[in-house]
Amino acid sequence: MRRGWITLLVVLSFLPVLAGCAGAYGQGRAALRQGHYAEAATEFDTALKDNPERLDALAGRGISRYKLGAYDEAVEDLTTAVSRAPSHADAQLYLGLSYLQKGEDAQAAEHLRAFRDLYHHRRFTEQIDSALHLLHGDRPLSTEIRRYIAVSLENAAKAEREVQEAEQAYAVRRSYYDPFWGPRYFGFVRCFPARHGRFVCF
Repeated sequence: MRRGWITLLVVLSFLPVLAGCAGAYGQGRAALRQGHYAEAATEFDTALKDNPERLDALAGRGISRYKLGAYDEAVEDLTTAVSRAPSHADAQLYLGLSYLQKGEDAQAAEHLRAFRDLYHHRRFTEQIDSALHLLHGDRPLSTEIRRYIAVSLENAAKAEREVQEAEQAYAVRRSYYDPFWGPRYFGFVRCFPARHGRFVCF
């Protein structure tokens, strides 16, 4: 009985640390979604101080630093994340984009290819191929073209993520009879009801 109480006290002593880590990470994700990149980087940094091995916080801090234009620091975080989890899609994408913005096209192409080799919708794969074709072109890319490539890939990745979330929500809802919930088809385009009452089509 006494051993059980001791175990309970030890577990309870760690709860504030675990709650703080989860809280900082959650706040970092929320700040990143809202476009508060400096705040997001700070929150992810707090989560990493509590748990230096937390991969999602490391990738989140790298993405936040990319958004802030701190490309060298972003490369440092995202390289570590990719070395530990090569299939981490966001880390591969933003590592490639960080190198793209730095003008290091060979490294950018390497990580964008790795990102491409992960599962994606066909149209997104074609868009990545177009970006890689530009990187391998004879003419140097201007700052404006680099920014255009980065923004277009970010937007496509966001759209694909929303489709995946809608599909997951549909899979949950289809276990209940709901004739008004499900994909709508417009020609060859499939649309899912998403958040905020709108449709996401792919």
